[in-house]
Amino acid sequence: MYSRLHILLFLLYLKNAALDVFHETTAAFATPGCCYEKQVGTERYVLVNDEDTATAHNDCNSNCVYEKKTAPSSRYCFKAGNDPFHCRAEQEPTRSILPIIEGNESFVQDIIFQKETGVLVLKVPPHKDYTESVYVFEEKSGTSLLKTGDVCQLADLPTHFNVSASAERFESQARMNQGDNESEKVTSFVLKTRDSRLGSRRRAELVPDVQDLCDDVPLVKTKDLLVNETEFEKFKKGEVIFVERKSSRRCLMHKSCTIVDPSACGWGWVNPAGGGLSFHEVSAGSICVTCNMNFTAGPLNQGCNRTLCNCTEIIDKNSLVDCSIVSQVNSTIEIEGWNDTTTRQQQQQEPILITQSMVYNRNYERRSITISSPAHKDIGALDVVMHAHKDGWWHNGIYGDGLENNKMMKLGNTCFISTLNANVFPVDIAIGIQEIKKGNDVTTAHDEVDTHAILRDLGPLTRAEEIGLHEDIQSRCLDSNFKKNVETPITKIQSDDLKNGKIIFRNSVPSRSNCQLQTAVANTDTGCWRYPNPDNKSKILWVHQIIHSITEVPCCLTQTESEFPTCCQDNHPEYRECKDIMAAWNNALFVSSGYDSATLSSVEILQEGIDGNYKSKQVNIKGGCFAPPDLPLATSSATGSLFNGSPHVCVGYKDGEPSSKCFGFKSDGSWRNAFNLTKPLTDGGSSVTFGAWDGVDTPWWIVGGEPSGVGTEVWGGDPPAEIFNITLPAIIHTPCMAKINEYEAFVTAIPKPDSDSSQFAWIFNIQTNNWTRLPDTLNQRVGSACGVIKNITGKYVVLAGGWESSTTEIFNLETKNWTMGPSLGVDTFGGSMVSVSDGQELLLVGGYSTAPLSDIRKLGPSMSSWETVGQLDKARYDAVALGVPVGDLPPLCP
Repeated sequence: MYSRLHILLFLLYLKNAALDVFHETTAAFATPGCCYEKQVGTERYVLVNDEDTATAHNDCNSNCVYEKKTAPSSRYCFKAGNDPFHCRAEQEPTRSILPIIEGNESFVQDIIFQKETGVLVLKVPPHKDYTESVYVFEEKSGTSLLKTGDVCQLADLPTHFNVSASAERFESQARMNQGDNESEKVTSFVLKTRDSRLGSRRRAELVPDVQDLCDDVPLVKTKDLLVNETEFEKFKKGEVIFVERKSSRRCLMHKSCTIVDPSACGWGWVNPAGGGLSFHEVSAGSICVTCNMNFTAGPLNQGCNRTLCNCTEIIDKNSLVDCSIVSQVNSTIEIEGWNDTTTRQQQQQEPILITQSMVYNRNYERRSITISSPAHKDIGALDVVMHAHKDGWWHNGIYGDGLENNKMMKLGNTCFISTLNANVFPVDIAIGIQEIKKGNDVTTAHDEVDTHAILRDLGPLTRAEEIGLHEDIQSRCLDSNFKKNVETPITKIQSDDLKNGKIIFRNSVPSRSNCQLQTAVANTDTGCWRYPNPDNKSKILWVHQIIHSITEVPCCLTQTESEFPTCCQDNHPEYRECKDIMAAWNNALFVSSGYDSATLSSVEILQEGIDGNYKSKQVNIKGGCFAPPDLPLATSSATGSLFNGSPHVCVGYKDGEPSSKCFGFKSDGSWRNAFNLTKPLTDGGSSVTFGAWDGVDTPWWIVGGEPSGVGTEVWGGDPPAEIFNITLPAIIHTPCMAKINEYEAFVTAIPKPDSDSSQFAWIFNIQTNNWTRLPDTLNQRVGSACGVIKNITGKYVVLAGGWESSTTEIFNLETKNWTMGPSLGVDTFGGSMVSVSDGQELLLVGGYSTAPLSDIRKLGPSMSSWETVGQLDKARYDAVALGVPVGDLPPLCP
C-alpha cells in the first residue's frame, strides 16, 4: 500500500511553504440551544438544520435536526430517553479549501478542523492514478489515518507533527488568500506497510471520527516509511527496495519490501542480494521481511538476530515464506454461550474463549500450514492441513501438474482429502492470521461472517494415494479413516437443521410418473474453523466456516399419494421412500438399565441413520454434548414405557433393598422420581401402555408386583396416580407383553407352578376388562422377547429367543395360528423388542448368548430374516428398550 503526500499534509509547518488557500473559510456558528456534534449511545450525529419539530417529528425537545454520521442524508431529532449522551462539539468546525496544481491537472483539497475535539481532516479528490483520499489527524491519541481505495490505514502520528499548529497555519493561509506557487511545493513519498488488521473492539477504542469514517471498510494498522522518489518508483514497478536500515556494532539489518497489485498475477522482483522471486500466488498487499545483510556465523556477527533470515538467502518463494510467516500463531476468539464454569443458577452469561492455532511447518520440502480449531459447545474439533509442492507452488496446473490431495480436513475420526482450489491462497491465509492476531487480543462474533458447507464422500483413497500424502496429514490421521471429498455449500437453515439433528433433502430430480428422486442428507460430525476474509473491501476479519461431514442416500418421493400411492414402489423399488426415512429419523431408540456382570444404570439413545443403521447419540445438555445421564438406580428386569410424553422406567431387580420407584426422563436430560408403585417389582416386571381410556390419556399397566399372586397396577394422570387394577387370569412368571392396538395387549407367560411344556398366551382388552385365551406357544421360552408387527397381509405377534433358544415363532392375529419364524442365528436370552417404522419393523435389542450381546437386529415386513442394524455401546440383557419421538428427548447431537 502506498500514497503520495504533498508536503502540506505533513511538513507544512517545517518548510514554511507559501500556500495559496482559496478564501472559503467558514466562520464557526452555533444555533442557540443546539450542540453541533453530539453522541447518543454509541452513535454520533451532526447538526444540519434548525426547523420546527414540534408536530412533524413526534414532539422532539428542540428544533435541532441532525444527520447520523454513518448514514448520510438521514434526519433525526431528539427527546428525553434512556440512552447516555453528551455534546462532543458546541461549534461547527473551521472549513477551508486549497487549490492544487500538479502538472496540467488541478484539483481542490478540503481542510476541516474541529478545535474542540482537536481533529484535523483533509480530503483529497481523485487525480492522476490516485484514488480519493481522506486523512484524519488527532494529536491526543496520536492518530494518523488515511482512507483510500475503500481501505482505512491507521498509523502512528509522527512525533514532529503538531495538529493544532498545522490547522492554525491553514487558517492563516486562508486569511492571506495567496496564490499558488508551484515552485515552492515539496512532495514526500511514503510507503504504508501493512502491519495488522483491527476488529470491532479495537475499532471502538479509536477516535470517533475514525470510527465513523471507517465504519464499513477494512481498517488496518500500517507503518509509514519515508522513501525517495527513485525508490518509490521502483517500488511501484514491483521491485524490491531496502528501507529502515538498522545497524549495530557488529550487524547490519535491512527491511526488504515489494508490492503486488491485488488484481495482478505474476509480479516479480530482482533481489539485489542475488536470485529472483515470483509472487505469482500472493494475491494482495505487500510483504516486508527484515533480514540480516552479509550475515555469517562467528564473533563478528554476534550482534545479529539469529531468528532473522540472511538477505542473501531470499532467492525463491520458499525462502521468502520461511522469512515472512512465523512458526505458530494462536488466535483467541470469543464466542457466545455459557461458560462451563458458570452455573445457570448464577444467571451470569460469560463469554467462551477458544484458541485456534496455526502452525507453519518448514521442516519438509513440501511446506505446510495447519490450522486447528478446538471442540466447543456443540461443535467438534477440526484440523485443516494445506501443503505446497516441493518447488513452492500450491496449485495443480499453474507451474506444473502432479500436485493433488494437498488439503485435508479432519473431522471426528475421518480425514477428508481433496485438492486445494485454485482460488485459495494458503500464504495469504497465514499472513492474514498473523495480521489479525497482531491487531487484536480477542476477536468476537462481530468480526466474523458465517458460511456453511458439507463434505460429500467421493470414496476411499488408493494405497498409493495414501502413501503420497504429506507427512503432516499422515501424522494427524494415524488412527483415522481416509475419504476423498468434495466441499459443497449449503444454506444457514440447512446447516442449522443438520446441527440440530434433522435431515435435509437436496437435488430434487423429477422422475417417471408421479415420483421425484431426492438425496437425504444427515449429519455425522460438525466442526468449524476461521480463516481471514478474502474480501479486501469488507471490515469483517474472519470467515467462520461451519463444516458438516455427512451421510447421504437417494430416496424417492411420491408427489401426489392420493392419485399414485405406489409410484415409488412401482418405479424405484431400489430406493427407500423419503417419508419413511424422515419418519425413522424423527424417532429414537431409548435403552436403559439391564445386566452385564452386574446391574446397570447406564442409558443409551440411538437413532436410525439414513443408511438404516442405528447409532448411539449424545444429547445436548447445558450447551454441550454428553452421554445421556444414568438412571438414578442400577437395576435389571425393569420395565418402561413412553408415559405422559416422556420415557419412564420402573425399577425391577436391584441389589439390596427393593425399590418401588418409577423415574421419568425429562427433556432437559434430568431424571425425576415420577411416582412409587404400591408393590415393588422385586423379581422384575413387564408392562404395556394403552391409548386414551376412561378419561386417562395413557394408562400404564404394570405386571410383576405380586409374583405369587394375580394383582397388577394401572397408573395414569399427571401427576400419576394408581387408577385401576387388572386381575391376571393365572399366577404366572414374569410375562412378555406387547401392545396390539389402543385397547388390546398380548400377554404370554409360563404358569406357576411350572409346566414342563406349556406356555400360555392371552389377549387382554382394557375396554371390556376381558381376557381371551389363545393357543399355547409352540415352545416354552424363559426370558423371551415379544412384539407386534404389521404388513399388507395383516398383523402378527413375534416371539423370539429365550434361554438356550435361537428360534422365533409368529402368531397370526387373524387366523389365531402359531408358525415358526426365522432363526436369530444365536441363542438370545433376555432381549428387548421394540416396534418401529409405524409398526412395520421389529427391533431385538441386546440379550445374552454365551456373553451379553450388543447387537440390534431388525425383522422387516416380510418376516423372512433378521438383519443386524447396529450395536449398543454397552452389551446388556434384561434391559428396558423403548421407541421414543425425538421431540420428547433432549436435543440429539450429531
